[in-house]
Amino acid sequence: MPYIELRKKAGVKSPEDIQVTVQDRTFEYLQNTITPEIRVSAYLDRDFENVDQDYEEIFVADGTRFESKIISMTAGSSTRKGIVLPGPMSKGEQLIIVVKRTAVKT
Repeated sequence: MPYIELRKKAGVKSPEDIQVTVQDRTFEYLQNTITPEIRVSAYLDRDFENVDQDYEEIFVADGTRFESKIISMTAGSSTRKGIVLPGPMSKGEQLIIVVKRTAVKT
């Protein structure tokens, strides 16, 4: 599965960023859609001691033509209820991210 990065600060890579996996079709959609607001479902491929709630953007590699500002992010799990962010999350748990997309200014 491809990765996307949740970045703490838009346009800047930092140690606080995390990588999460998305399905192939979600990755393609993120690269190609022109829809201004989308909902992304991402899954953790490893345990994280702390997943914050205030990431600024989703970074999609491979030359995406849009900036992706995170509007909201919630956590979910089929085995663990009431996940509160910021906090620890386990491999296989899900993040639901609502993103506003704008065209990159050239």
